[in-house]
Order: sequence, then structure tokens, then C-alpha cells
Amino acid sequence: MNAEERLALVREIDLARNCSHPIRLTGEVVSTETGEVNSKRLLVACKDRREVVCPACAYLYRADAWILVSTGLIGGKGTPASVASHPRLFVTLTAPSFGSVHTITASGGCVVRRDPLRESTDGAISRTFGDASRDFFERASQETHAHVPVCTQRHELDDPVLGKPLRPEFFDYDGAVLWNAHVSRLWNNTVQLIRRLLAEAGGLNQVRLRRAAQLHYLKVAEVQRRGLVHLHVILRVDGPEGAISEPPSWITSELLAEVIRRAVRRASVTDLRSRELRWGTIMDIRDLVSEPSGAPRVSSYIAKYATKTTGGRSELARRFRSRRQIVSVVGDPHVRRLALAAWDLGGRSELAHLRLRDHAHALGFTGQLITKSRGYSTTFRELREARTSFMVASSGVTSLAGTFHYEGRGYDDPRSSAWAEVLFAMQRELREEAFEARRGADHDGFGDPS
Repeated sequence: MNAEERLALVREIDLARNCSHPIRLTGEVVSTETGEVNSKRLLVACKDRREVVCPACAYLYRADAWILVSTGLIGGKGTPASVASHPRLFVTLTAPSFGSVHTITASGGCVVRRDPLRESTDGAISRTFGDASRDFFERASQETHAHVPVCTQRHELDDPVLGKPLRPEFFDYDGAVLWNAHVSRLWNNTVQLIRRLLAEAGGLNQVRLRRAAQLHYLKVAEVQRRGLVHLHVILRVDGPEGAISEPPSWITSELLAEVIRRAVRRASVTDLRSRELRWGTIMDIRDLVSEPSGAPRVSSYIAKYATKTTGGRSELARRFRSRRQIVSVVGDPHVRRLALAAWDLGGRSELAHLRLRDHAHALGFTGQLITKSRGYSTTFRELREARTSFMVASSGVTSLAGTFHYEGRGYDDPRSSAWAEVLFAMQRELREEAFEARRGADHDGFGDPS
């Protein structure tokens, strides 16, 4: 490759803003000054949120997700800064157990729960899938007592065995997939129950509560190593007019936390066969009002998961087209069995409404990765429109786009995708170094930040 070819390659990558798989468009633009019509070919960034697909677009999406979360905690982008004083909690909700897996305890050892029937909240697992599931867990309990699986290792945090079943033959793969498929409905029931219990705590009905306060939330779904979805949720209480108004004094963070605990214990969802699904026993609630530094940490934590695929795996980035494809491309045996369970369950007529085959790559999870109530903060659309307006104004473009047509995906030069990721990595490193230098300069100017 000569110098001229390298320059053309870099210009093409820069036009697509370091996107790994840009979209090619062809069409016409009309000059607003002269009325001249010209044919034009454009490279548009793919805007894929998944880091394993496009690091550059995922980086931008993660930045938008950070803004989306943080503005609901500290204000900005149309949300008043006064929300920082409203009751705000960060809640983590987990799934029940569907079989013993390798894990790490506080002491560093691997814990084995020996009785699957007692692993869930109020026996929820045994009720989840009816008599067949009860027989399954009773047989598993008898077998594990007769041949107790033991793990004496002390796992490292990056140990690939973490989250994998000790006895795969007694892990309820169908149950795990159906839990993932119903977790969004379970959350909807939970947040409705939180509002109802909050009204009861204030001696109000639902109508009077809406006249006194509003409950807003933002949640993100994360797939754990064991292949089950759990939720990270921010909940905030505002006044009757939303973020611009103060909530009633009787709604405190402590009261909201207690209401959430009660709602999580009671919430359930029933599928078409009258089988009950509940949350797991492990739950974490943190008060963000009492932790001033908690808001940026939570924003970064949630934004990080916004760009991850299921388990961070590239083979789970897109939908599967056949059962054979799952067998051939998914290397991890545990993840492969979960994906196969989703595919097989998706072939059942009574479960057709769940569209499990379309979501086998997500191990049955059919919901949106990030969802929020309307009044929590700004939206992705508003952030993108603001960025587009800024870029148009700063570029001095005077042409009005006409009709464009999709031509294809990718660069003309097949080497450009790899170079785009290299150039993005270099720019990101330089950007982070500049940020650290500015932060160091601020500390030098104002003394010890502690």
C-alpha cells in the first residue's frame, strides 16, 4: 500500500468516524445556495451499541447511556439539579437458583448449595414449573445428597468455571430460559406493587398518590455468568409535577427501601400454565442520597453493561438462524445448552408468543436492555438530535439532503475495518490520557483532593 492509498483509507475511515462496519448510502443533495443537484455517496456509522460488533459506535452509545443515567441523578439536559436531593435508590434484583454453580464466597471458597428445593424465595422454584419441575428437583435433591458435588477450589475472579453448574445434568435449563423470558413482566408487576405499597404507607389511594408524588425509574438488564438475567434499577421519587417539584416529606429513602423489599418479596408473574415466577433471595439496595460519590459510579456501572452482548460473547451478538448454528458456533457448553433450550422451547406452540427462537442468542431474554419511565431524564433520541444539530452547525454544511438509498455495508477496502478499530483504540487512549492530565492539573491547582 503506497502513501496515497493509505491516505485514502484513513479518509474513508474518518468519514465513517472509525466505525467497523459502516452503512453505504447513495443519493442526491441539493445546494440551498445555488440549487445545484449533485450525486453523493455517504458512509454512515452503523450506531451498533455492542462493543464486540463495533467498538467506536459502542463507545458513543455508552457515553449517551452515561448521560441518560446521570442526568436523572444529578440533573442536566432539561432535568433540574434539585433531583439530587430527592429520594434515590440503586437496587439490584437477581434470579432464583436453577441448580448449584461454582461461585466465590466472602471467604474466597466455592460454595455448593446442596438442596435445590431450598434455594429460591419461598420455594418459588418448586412452584415455577408445576409437578414435572417438582419431580425434577426432588430427584436432583436425592441424587445430590447421595453424591454431593464438592468443589474445594478457591476461584479467581476471572476463572472461566465461575457460573458453570457443578452437575449440569441437574441444572434446570428450561426453567432458566423461561425465567429470562418472563423477567420483564415480573418487573412490571413489581413496580406496580411498589407504587401501591407506597400509597398504602402514606394512607392514600393510587389517585391521591399521583397527586402527591411520582415514582420514576431506569433499569438495565445484565446476564450473569450462570446465564440468568438480573436487573440494576435506579428509583427516584419526585413531586406531583415530576422532577421540577419536591416530593412529600413523608417519603424518605428509608421508607422507599422498605417498600421495595416488601414488593420484591411479594411480586410474582404467572405464565399460561399458571406457573409462578418470583425474584431470587439476593437483593441489594443502596441509598444514593447518603453517598454523594455514588451517582457517577452508578452511571458508569450501568453504562458499562449498555454495550455488552450476552456474556460479552461475539457469537451471541446476533440472532441464530438454526439449531445447527448454535451447536457449531457457541463454544461454552453451559451457554450452548441454554441457547439450545431457548431454541427448543421456541418450537412449542403454547410458547410461540414468547418468540424464544428469535431471542435464543439472549438466552431467552425478550426485553429491552435499558428501559426507563418517561419522567426519569432525557432520551437517547434527544441526545442524538442535539449532537446532530451541533455537528451540522460546526461543519458549515449548506446542502439539503435529498433521497438516499441503501447500497450495502462495510468499506471498499476490506482492510479498513481492522484499521478503523486500531485508529479508534489510539484515539481513545489519547483522549483518556488527556482527561487524566486535566484531572491531575486540577488537583495540582487546588491542593490534595482528599
